[in-house]
Amino acid sequence: MNLSTYRVADRLVIEVPEIIDIANNHQMAAGLQQGLLHALPADGVVIDLRAPIITVAGLQTLLRCQRTARERGVTLSVAADRPMVRKAFRLTGVHRTIPLHSSLADALAAA
Repeated sequence: MNLSTYRVADRLVIEVPEIIDIANNHQMAAGLQQGLLHALPADGVVIDLRAPIITVAGLQTLLRCQRTARERGVTLSVAADRPMVRKAFRLTGVHRTIPLHSSLADALAAA
């Protein structure tokens, strides 16, 4: 799966337009990992989640991406403007591991 990526200053933004679920988990994970490989020499990566919800498979994929980013010395954060996505992060505690922002602008501004 090809995910849209672009740079804003020293950050790489990876857009995830659809729900990451069991049906597309492997494709999404591969796309995100590919994006992380291209992140260097970016100071950080922002995953812009645009789907209205996130599944357990999606959260697990993002946690694996966080480990990959740390191994490469890159900061990873998530922008999610949908309340259900933010709620899933909080209920599962994933927001303690991956910084979560309510907008792309907030994520890009955080350093």
